[in-house]
Amino acid sequence: MKRASCPSCGAPVVFRAASSLYVVCDFCRSTLLRSGEDLQNIGRMAALLEDDSPIRIGSEGHFRQRHFTVVGRIQLQYASGLWNEWHILLDDGRSAWLAEAAGELIVSAQVAVKDPLPAFSTLAPEMPVTLDGRRFVVTDLATARCIAGEGELPFRVAAGYDVNTADLRGNDRFVTIDYSETPPLVFVGQSVAFADLQLSGLRDVREPAVTAGQVATRALNCPHCAAPLKIHSPATESIGCESCGSIIGVEDENLRLLSRAAQALREVPWLPLGSAGRLRDSDWRVIGFMRRSSSSAGPTCSWSEYLLYDGQQGLAWLIEYQGHWNFARGLSNPPSVSRGEAKFTHAGRQYRLFNHGEAEVTHVVGEFYWRVAVGECCVVDDFICPPLMLSREVNERESTWSQAEYLEPDEVCAAFGITTPLPVRRDVYANQPNPLVETHRQICRLFWKLALAATVVQLAFIFLLASEPVLRQRVVLAAENDEATLTSQEFVLKSRARALLVRHQTSVVNNWLSVNTTLVEKNTGEAHLGQQEISHYKGVEDGESWSEGSPADELVFRAVPPGTYHLVIEYELGSDNSESVVDTIEVIRNPTGWSNYVLLLIFLAVFPLLSRWRRNSFEARRWRESDVGDDTSGDGDED
Repeated sequence: MKRASCPSCGAPVVFRAASSLYVVCDFCRSTLLRSGEDLQNIGRMAALLEDDSPIRIGSEGHFRQRHFTVVGRIQLQYASGLWNEWHILLDDGRSAWLAEAAGELIVSAQVAVKDPLPAFSTLAPEMPVTLDGRRFVVTDLATARCIAGEGELPFRVAAGYDVNTADLRGNDRFVTIDYSETPPLVFVGQSVAFADLQLSGLRDVREPAVTAGQVATRALNCPHCAAPLKIHSPATESIGCESCGSIIGVEDENLRLLSRAAQALREVPWLPLGSAGRLRDSDWRVIGFMRRSSSSAGPTCSWSEYLLYDGQQGLAWLIEYQGHWNFARGLSNPPSVSRGEAKFTHAGRQYRLFNHGEAEVTHVVGEFYWRVAVGECCVVDDFICPPLMLSREVNERESTWSQAEYLEPDEVCAAFGITTPLPVRRDVYANQPNPLVETHRQICRLFWKLALAATVVQLAFIFLLASEPVLRQRVVLAAENDEATLTSQEFVLKSRARALLVRHQTSVVNNWLSVNTTLVEKNTGEAHLGQQEISHYKGVEDGESWSEGSPADELVFRAVPPGTYHLVIEYELGSDNSESVVDTIEVIRNPTGWSNYVLLLIFLAVFPLLSRWRRNSFEARRWRESDVGDDTSGDGDED
């Protein structure tokens, strides 16, 4: 750490970082160049714009478990807004940058790149760029102007300093190419959450009435109608006046009229501006309201978007369409998806393209972090994996991704304490969870449990109550003897038979056979009669084989007591064929029955099939709302 005195005003200045060549005096705003042990005044620095950022020179934090101190800042402005680049010094002596833009925080450091860098003029949103073997995609192109700087800086900064920048993303890395020098400078980093930085020594909230987690506000007046306006977020770049519909740009405590809103009807937000609520474990305040529309799917559809702000979490969106709600935030690690790609996997989930079209801003009220304008358009692709939806918005200068999660309307009411009747929920929304998925899953689980139980019982009958053949006899019925009565061999049942199966396996073909089978107990004379008609015909017609009937048949006698038995069989043979018929008679004690088991499985299968049909009907209703085709294959869950 080097201490010195400002040669202009004598105030003390400190160089904490060895890499710092310049320091801006806090008192006289002089830019001081370090040259050996001397300081040279090279001019005055312009004043910084007020932005209500909680970070300041001297704030401390942690990144990847390494402590850092904020030692400087440059402030840049471009067509859509304003952002800060905080110069931070790590305890190991290295320096990096903490970017603060549109509610997102990004820590990055300068790196050397071997690959040649593309010219700024050749870049376009979504264009792939390879740097040192890693693939990135262009997400934002901007021509920015440095407004001012403060604290220690590694390079000279002056007001009016223009720079072309290209932002790229790939996997979890964020790349900025700074074209202010030749060759361009490359900075690589990643997006971080405010809470993860564990920041301390932040700037005090200026209004004593505001408590931790709330937002300091600035009161202003509309330059067109003098209606009172308030600025809540430090990222605010424009405000839509509720009274006259004007859209106003915010610049250094002053307001500049950008345009008049072109809405035909006054839109009254269901969720009033200024509403505060707790959602997803954060305290949010509604600071902006926008209506957007699209006609890509035929009839024009419109939806509402509420911009939310939290002092630590930054910005988020609450989106409502036909009574369906989504909570959305910018995606710091977007997927790499080509135009026209219908499916991709991200974070272990498979997403499918649901909508593609152009969205247009039709109404604006409240604060926004870019210079919003009525009539502003962008191309939107929505990819769904209920309850999540990833949306890509592309215009001529940037490509952004957001992740939305479906919310039940009651959750929105509870979060913001709204008692006004909710917008009526209609149809099925793109990423609305299918309420029948879990029901179908439970029914399928129950089906498999019952099917397993039935199978165990069936196997018990097979192995524990094994069937036993008690008779097998072969008889021949001559064609010239079309009627015959035969008595089988005797067989013994040592115990009561649950069932006694008599099977006739014949050689009859192109003929019929009538069989009367009588089961007779030798000692008591007790008889059981069964009648059967066996017919079997086959042939070839027009070159195709055909068959009708079966040469085999069986009958079952139930609850047969123990004893000695024989069969008395009366045959009557048809005259359609002159061939003799061979009948192989089998008697089986306690045969294994499969019909009841099969019928039970069929009955049980009705329920999962019905629930599956109901589940898929919900999905069919969902995909009828899509403008890229139907997908009624269900939600992909296994039964």
